[in-house]
Parts: sequence; structure tokens; C-alpha cells
Amino acid sequence: MGGFARRMSYWKAFAKKYPSVPFLRVDGGSIFVNGVAEAPVLNRWTLEGTYRCGLDALNLSAWDLPVWQEMADLTAAGQIPKEFLDVPLVSANVTAKLPNFPRLQRYVIKEHSIASGNRVRIGVTGLLYDPQERISRSEFEIRDPQAAVRQVMEEIRDKTDYRVVLTDMDIGKAMSLAIVVPGIDLLLVAHNYEVASEPQQVGDTLVVIPVNEGRMFSEVRMNFGPAAGRAQLVTRFVPLDRTVPDDPEMGELVRKAQAEMEDLRKGKSLH
Repeated sequence: MGGFARRMSYWKAFAKKYPSVPFLRVDGGSIFVNGVAEAPVLNRWTLEGTYRCGLDALNLSAWDLPVWQEMADLTAAGQIPKEFLDVPLVSANVTAKLPNFPRLQRYVIKEHSIASGNRVRIGVTGLLYDPQERISRSEFEIRDPQAAVRQVMEEIRDKTDYRVVLTDMDIGKAMSLAIVVPGIDLLLVAHNYEVASEPQQVGDTLVVIPVNEGRMFSEVRMNFGPAAGRAQLVTRFVPLDRTVPDDPEMGELVRKAQAEMEDLRKGKSLH
């Protein structure tokens, strides 16, 4: 969870230094943990931290889906504040059949002013990749990713100037997607890759692979000309090391989470 406090600190510093420069906060998903004893406690804190980060879009990944379902059940039981589920989950190819699953949007469109005085409209959608069909089709409708994102790209083509897709598919499938589906300007591939990889240009699509575990994040700066249609892109990794101080409020949340985790490991009862 340590990345929350430093990520928020960087975002606030950027906004203070460049008050007239708009920016989007997007996340490719796979934010929760599974298969460890501390997961229920850690995931609750992760949910709160994600909510407080104020993301513009968060992809629903196959890894996260069972935890979102669990968080929804806990919210329905009154164990988690309802507002924590009010995050911008996006998915072009998933529809939940469960009544209390967090709200899913096929896409979001954000509109901002740019230096030329024009407005730029950025559309963001997500894709869940489940080739082995581990997710229950009786509880979720999961459409073919390629067909689903092609439909969304066509739907938002005239509503947007720039289009972003977030996905948890592997890099090979992502490259193929960039080749066969027109209209994707930026494809963010969050597939649990631990080693930093340079962005790759595939046709008209820039493919970005962020590093996992919150150790750093990928920054893509878009320099638009007089028209909002195309942008010059500058990409870089921003390490979230000790040179980036903790945001005070988010740092306090992280400290509370760490203290509760430590009590859990020591066998203390939690209230």
C-alpha cells in the first residue's frame, strides 16, 4: 500500500507546479491481493486508499473481480462504507448480473482545456481478459475483448479526440489488439510485469506497460497542437522512492493499515 501516499503526493505537487495543465489518473487494475491470510484486511484498506485517490478510471481485471464481489457483499452487510465502492470502474466487455456489484461503466469521457484554448476530449475504457473462463458466466456476461473494444471505439470516435484502453491481457494479445482495432491511441497493459519495459509504438497506438506493486508509475505527457486531434507524447517512469514524500492524509491511512496488519500477524484480535 505504500505507493498510495507517494503517488498522491506527486499528483498534488504536479497540480501545484502546473495549475493550468490538466491530467488524468488511470489505473490498469489488479490492485487487490489474493491467497494470503492478510488479504481481507489489506484489501479493505486498499479499497479505501483507491477511493481516496480520486481516480478518473480504473480497469476491472480478472484478478480483482472476486474481491470487488466480496467488497460489495461486505458493503451490503454494512461492514464497509458504501461510498468506498463509488470508484470509476470501466469495462468494455463485462456486465455484472449480480444486483450489488459495484457500478461498471463501458467508458468514461473527460474533457479538458488545453494551451491553445481548445478543448480535448479523452475517452477511457477497460478490457478484462479471461481466456480460461474462470469467472462465472452465470454471474457475469463477458464478451470477446476484441469485439467489445472495437464497438466502444466506434461508439466514442466522434465524441472523443483521444482514446485510452486499460487491460490486464498479456503483452502479445495487447499488441495484436493494437494492430487489428483502429482508434486506440494509448493502450495500458497491466499484467503483473515486474521489470520496467519501455513503451512501444504499434501503428497509431502507444503501448505502455506499468511496473506493478506501486514502486513507480508511468507518466504520459500529451502535447497538443492547435488542433486537439493528435498529440506529441513524452513518456517516463516516475519512481515512488524516498525522494517522493508521503502525502500526509494518505500517509496516515497507510500507517493505520500497517498497524492493523502488524496486529494481525501478532495474533491480536481486530475490532
